[in-house]
Amino acid sequence: MRIAVFTKNWFGDVIFETPAIRVIKENIPNAHLVAITTPRCVDLLEVNPYVNEVIPFDEKGDERGLLAKLKFMRKLRAHQIDRAYLFHRSSTRARIAKWAGIRERIGYNTKGRDHLLTYAVPEPSGPIHDVQYFLDLLSASGLRVSGDYAYEFYFSKSDDERAESLLKEYGLDRSRLVAVNAGANWAPKRWPADFYRELVHQLIGEYGVQVALTGSCEDEPIARQIMGEENQLPIVSLCGKTSIRELGAFYSKCRLLISNDSGPLHVGAGVGINVVGIFGPTAPRETAPIGRGKNVLIHYAPEGVSLPWIGKHFPAPWMEHISVDDVFQTIRREHVLSIPLEILSHVGARKEGTGNV
Repeated sequence: MRIAVFTKNWFGDVIFETPAIRVIKENIPNAHLVAITTPRCVDLLEVNPYVNEVIPFDEKGDERGLLAKLKFMRKLRAHQIDRAYLFHRSSTRARIAKWAGIRERIGYNTKGRDHLLTYAVPEPSGPIHDVQYFLDLLSASGLRVSGDYAYEFYFSKSDDERAESLLKEYGLDRSRLVAVNAGANWAPKRWPADFYRELVHQLIGEYGVQVALTGSCEDEPIARQIMGEENQLPIVSLCGKTSIRELGAFYSKCRLLISNDSGPLHVGAGVGINVVGIFGPTAPRETAPIGRGKNVLIHYAPEGVSLPWIGKHFPAPWMEHISVDDVFQTIRREHVLSIPLEILSHVGARKEGTGNV
């Protein structure tokens, strides 16, 4: 049996879909599973052990016009797909699935696309986590869904080798390594860089950790603000130095990830390490991390504000209401940062010798 999954468009969405992809293969082990996704997400899916084939679909690029979409449909028809699960809510993808000759087309009845589906499932009436959203679709279609909702992030051997080379290049010790992702694609989701700076100073002083700042090239100014003009502490910036999969491989070698609500938070949770997510104007009920490590949330929302926040006039200050002490004490209370005793003993001795205790 050949099964297609039409994914959503962003890294975080595709990570949230991994439990559903796993469930499909658990129910139909011999299925040839084809993931149809945006070009940016191809790398994530081509190393997923439950996916047999990945087909890029670029609605804003190569498949933008009607003729290009018709060509894509013919290409898809040649794959002789028997069933499609439409995780994406668009009617365009449902139409493509129908015109490509896919006999069974299963999806939520969004955007008036009922007539394009062979099995249209009523969309959930209230807010639920995105992982649950995809799993509920499968359950409604008759698949057996277990209680394992943890999502996963995969990387290759070469990605792991790149992560190991970064550890060596920067002299990083994985036994006391903490990653910090201070960026986000939407500025209101960012906890202030000065707060991150104070937090990492406290973590270094209390636990003797090394800190790796991660993110894209665009996040380098934030990293420099955290490091300061004359960085004399064990803090390094890896912003722009990894691909998304290499980032996952690097996170897998860390003790803890502290992050704003953004894609890297879910990459870290997906590789199974402990994560602390700092949330503001988004809805944790829908996008909280669900990894196999310990998932800790710190969230603030002004009274009476609906989440996720949508509007023109952002009610600032917002993230500033989460103090450095809030985050530091949460890390301590939740025991998410486990450092080997010999390292902690060394830190304690150093503090005593310098009169800092």
